[in-house]
Amino acid sequence: MSISQYNKTMIEQKVKNIILNIREPEKETKGVVLINTGTCIPQKVYWNFANFLVEHQYIAITYDYSDAQNFTSNVSHIDWLKDIDAAMQYIVEQYPSLKKYVVGHSSGGQLIGFSKHAQYFDKLFLVASTNGYWKYMKFPVKYFIWILWYLLVPLSIALNGYFNSKMYGVAGGFPRNIIMELRRFCLNPNFFISFFKEKNVDFYYDTITCPVKSYHLADDKLISEAGCRFILNMYDKAEKSLETLYAAEYGMKSFGHRGFFSLAAKQKLWYKFLTELD
Repeated sequence: MSISQYNKTMIEQKVKNIILNIREPEKETKGVVLINTGTCIPQKVYWNFANFLVEHQYIAITYDYSDAQNFTSNVSHIDWLKDIDAAMQYIVEQYPSLKKYVVGHSSGGQLIGFSKHAQYFDKLFLVASTNGYWKYMKFPVKYFIWILWYLLVPLSIALNGYFNSKMYGVAGGFPRNIIMELRRFCLNPNFFISFFKEKNVDFYYDTITCPVKSYHLADDKLISEAGCRFILNMYDKAEKSLETLYAAEYGMKSFGHRGFFSLAAKQKLWYKFLTELD
């Protein structure tokens, strides 16, 4: 399906520095689901999943963090915390009587606890949301990641002013502040905690008491069960659960980092997810 076909089903709502793309079902509405993207992953990656939710009577909302695709910008993670909070505030104010959920992919699940409005949601789902500390990763991936942070990222920044993934045969990139902050996170066993404390950012993880479920994707080389549990445990007053998913059990060859949202996951995995909502 093309982007233009998708856009026919979406209503755009500008909220502060972001544009929410809102899809509403034609029939009875069971609840509203906010989808937080991973770092610099375009929202269109999640559109098939969002449309599936709408087909099953859920309002689905996707958006891009401000300047996530503007690699020459000065955007930082602190800006993105404000984006997440703005999206969650909008849902709390616009849908007071509906059940409210967040599906956060990667950083989109890690950072929910910085929103003061998260406490008003009914359930949070963290997909591949991990502490990305390089030593949590398995051999040999963790040594490639070490090379990434100490060689490839500094080289790309020096040459381009931002991290240009195309230099290494991968589409996309990362704004300078985002990749350098992420570098700091991933070289620290406490991940982003010390960074945000130094910046005097308020933490709201302990205000969240709704159920929080973390999905560890077994074949995702960028995450680990220990890393997922680290992030999950930050929601210390929530009712917590962690489940490891194996691609073969859902008729898929592999998940990788984005596979939960792949159309191939629709036949089995997405229907399983519906039972978590319903």
